[in-house]
Amino acid sequence: MRKLLSLCLVLLALGRGGLLAQNGRITGKVTDQDNAALPGVSILISGTSQGTVTDGEGNYVINAPGDGSLVFSFIGYETQTVAIGNRSVIDIKLAQGSRSLDELVVVGYGTQKKTDVTGALSVVSTREFSQQPITRLDQVLQGRAAGVQVTQSNGAPGGDSKVRVRGANSVLGNNDPLYVIDGFVGANYNLLNPNDIESLQVLKDAASTSIYGSRGANGVIIITTKKGSKGIKVSYEGQGSVSNVIKKFDILPAGEFAEIVNARAAATGSNAPFTQAQVDDFKKNGGTDWQDLVYRKGSGQQHQVTVSGGNEKTSFLISGNYVNQKGIVNNSGFKRYVLRTNLTTQINKNLALRLNLSGAKTANHNTDGGGALIEALQWAPTTPAYGADGQPTFADPTGSVSRSPLDHLYDKSIDTERMNINAIGGLTYQLPINGLSLDLQYAINYLDAQNKNFNGKRLSNNNPNATRYSSDQVTLQNTNALNYTRTFGNHSITAVAVLETQQFTDKNFTATANGLRFPQLGYDNIGGNSAATVNSGFSKWTLLSLLGRVNYAFKDKYLVTAAIRRDGSSKFSEDNRNSVFPSVALGWRLSEEEFIKNLNVFSNLKLRGSWGKTGSQAINPYATLSPYNSTQVGFNNTGVTAGVIQGNQGNKNLKWETTTQTDVGIEMEFLNGRLHFEADYFNKSTTDLLLNVQLPNYAGGGTQPRNVGEIKNTGFEFAIGGTPIEKGKFSWETNLNLSTLKNEVVSLGGLPRLGTGTGAGGGMSITNEFMLMPGQPLGSYWGLKYLGTFKPNEADIAAKQGRVPGDPHYEDVNGDNAITTDDFQIVGHAFPKLTGGWNNTFTYSGLTLNVFFQGAFGVDKLNYTRAGAMSGSGEARQFLLTEIRDYYREGNTDSDIPAFTKTYQPFTQSSRFVENGSFVRLKNVSLAYNLPSSVFKDKANVRIFASATNLLTITKYTGPDPETSNVGSSTDTAIGIDRGSYPNAKVYTLGVTLGF
Repeated sequence: MRKLLSLCLVLLALGRGGLLAQNGRITGKVTDQDNAALPGVSILISGTSQGTVTDGEGNYVINAPGDGSLVFSFIGYETQTVAIGNRSVIDIKLAQGSRSLDELVVVGYGTQKKTDVTGALSVVSTREFSQQPITRLDQVLQGRAAGVQVTQSNGAPGGDSKVRVRGANSVLGNNDPLYVIDGFVGANYNLLNPNDIESLQVLKDAASTSIYGSRGANGVIIITTKKGSKGIKVSYEGQGSVSNVIKKFDILPAGEFAEIVNARAAATGSNAPFTQAQVDDFKKNGGTDWQDLVYRKGSGQQHQVTVSGGNEKTSFLISGNYVNQKGIVNNSGFKRYVLRTNLTTQINKNLALRLNLSGAKTANHNTDGGGALIEALQWAPTTPAYGADGQPTFADPTGSVSRSPLDHLYDKSIDTERMNINAIGGLTYQLPINGLSLDLQYAINYLDAQNKNFNGKRLSNNNPNATRYSSDQVTLQNTNALNYTRTFGNHSITAVAVLETQQFTDKNFTATANGLRFPQLGYDNIGGNSAATVNSGFSKWTLLSLLGRVNYAFKDKYLVTAAIRRDGSSKFSEDNRNSVFPSVALGWRLSEEEFIKNLNVFSNLKLRGSWGKTGSQAINPYATLSPYNSTQVGFNNTGVTAGVIQGNQGNKNLKWETTTQTDVGIEMEFLNGRLHFEADYFNKSTTDLLLNVQLPNYAGGGTQPRNVGEIKNTGFEFAIGGTPIEKGKFSWETNLNLSTLKNEVVSLGGLPRLGTGTGAGGGMSITNEFMLMPGQPLGSYWGLKYLGTFKPNEADIAAKQGRVPGDPHYEDVNGDNAITTDDFQIVGHAFPKLTGGWNNTFTYSGLTLNVFFQGAFGVDKLNYTRAGAMSGSGEARQFLLTEIRDYYREGNTDSDIPAFTKTYQPFTQSSRFVENGSFVRLKNVSLAYNLPSSVFKDKANVRIFASATNLLTITKYTGPDPETSNVGSSTDTAIGIDRGSYPNAKVYTLGVTLGF
């Protein structure tokens, strides 16, 4: 790193030496139309990346050649380019203007002026997150785009996030949006360095996403990475952080816990586990705080070096990024290394070449949460953490029947490593026909995935075991595009025609070994074992696509966009292989009409509407075939013989899931772009829904995928923002977005309901935790309705169920006086009904304050972590949370916390533990100071900053974090369960940015 930085500084010195030859010192002041000083105005030497900014009084100093020009730019004002003409003093007055009118946005396979866009898209400006310590793309998206819901489902460093654009469409398929990075379709966003982002657009409606056909149903996120510019520029950013858990559960102190255990024993006729002397000793000396042993103060560091430059024809950018984070749970962490090189060159006036190379490596260690966090709320505070031999206590005599939290921390390794290499090369050639160009691009992406798991002797009950999984994935893509742009009087046309191919290949290998003879070697030597299984796999799919789009504008106010795409996928049988996805959108820029112009209110006013179809390949590559699976069977006690058995039946009639979406929107801008408002209504329906349907035994049993369902998503989106205050040294820029969502299962192909589970319950669920039902949304919790406790006047009702007052009271749906799975019903919904974000940037002279809020409302969470600590049965034998203080007993019969009785029978899969998961979170507060450039004689820009992330959370949820879930991010039929999920952390960061 030092050698690279030294080389960069040498290049910088050489470059600046040439560029600043014969430069002169120029001073001046920048003001607005009212002669008020404008601080923070950007001033660049034209054709270079060198420049400065005005100070708090609007003054500036810069060295520039006398025959050159200066470019003055500031948000909300017209950019001015001024010839120097050998002057030493240049004062400038900037005029207000709406820069957004000419803003270019990236759409599928091209760009458009923002005002000409007829589809629904959200632009996330780098200004909105540049003031925050961002390390991943999901942090960029969270709360910043209407209609985009980002849930940090795993709060661990490098943990999973769930990103959804306008809800979820599929049951079997992945509902993640499609990521397109520098034209590569299907990129892995986890391996992208956010500091490399130049622009980011979210395509939401069918008119925008249908150009991606069979993969556009879940929305499309298009990212363009940074390029170099003329001159040499070097920048470095470094930051360090510390982190803490947001909140812990309130656990009974050891002495009070012992008293509660004794009280329960007395009520049920058992012997008291603790003597009074022991109780007194616990009250005096305390016990074990298992949460304190599991959690720690986390830390992190991030370093970014970027070198860019170029001349009139060629530009380059090289960036390197390193992230190292230690999680708030002991023995957990994350590392990431990213290197990127972007090169562009103009060979001649007709031919341009580009090459983007990137490599990334990530490593997650024990970032799953799970066991340690669960057991910290089940092991008794009266049990010592360590025995006389200095080893963790092996068994808890009072609380949990499982292994110690310390064993879950230190006697296992769960390591996930990813190595990704991506190469994109392309050329653009201007053909002899005016306005016609050809763009060719080739891309290859290689991913090496390694999953390595190990459980030691203690955690595995003297059966140490390990698993190694290895996967090589190669994706090839070729995109050939013809672009045509012409203007004929009042008519303008932009068209594109594309032929695209993509091929994906996966080769994988898995080995699992039990009874390791040398467990100290972990998963790195699994050859010595008492039993092992080995599996390997191969899969491949290809996609051939033809697409076209035409944008037409008349007088720049009547807009029409029509697009069509035909996809052919190898995943389907020949008869259903191809599908067509059309779309059409209309726009009317009323602000260009005279009767609107005469109002002198709007700088932009546009109505737009769209309709279109997109698709989803929600099946694996061989779902149309009936597979045979390998197995091992013992015959006549003579050993194990390998063989094959028939798997689930395939279905050659499978076809694409199809999503049809209608969108109506309005866009408004006022005060020359200083205030803007946008609203959308969308209605999208997914038909031919792919579901695994249970087959009767006479048909072979198992399940078979079929197209038999429909899901609907509807909602409203609102975005408002601008610069309400911009006076003198002070400015305030704000952006607020709100989105509503109603998700509904319309049909299951005649099935009344279909249960789905997660396995997350850890024995706490007695049937599927979720149920798909027509009229209900995805992610509907399935359980018993908790009515509180049986009260004294309900003794007769309780007796019919074999219960007594104080026992848990559940609704007996079928009235048979027995609580069974027949009494289960929908008890909550895991999809939020409203999400939003509010970003504010305050600037005063060289100071910048950023305040960002994020929230979700109308959402439920099934808190199995709390349920385990309050069940007093099964794996957790006692009650540990302080809320047990209010349990039902004589003198406290109004309580809904069950009494200590012999007939006590809890059901954790009930509405008792379905909690309100709504929250408002102060996601980020950052304060930055740009040192005056004069301090470094205009040769460097220095910015120092401090920030706090997740500083404040307002919620009724009793767990540490209302966002996280240990279900994972790939499914939407089963979401929101908290069973020892790794929580997000409060993070405090200090950093510095240097620019040369």
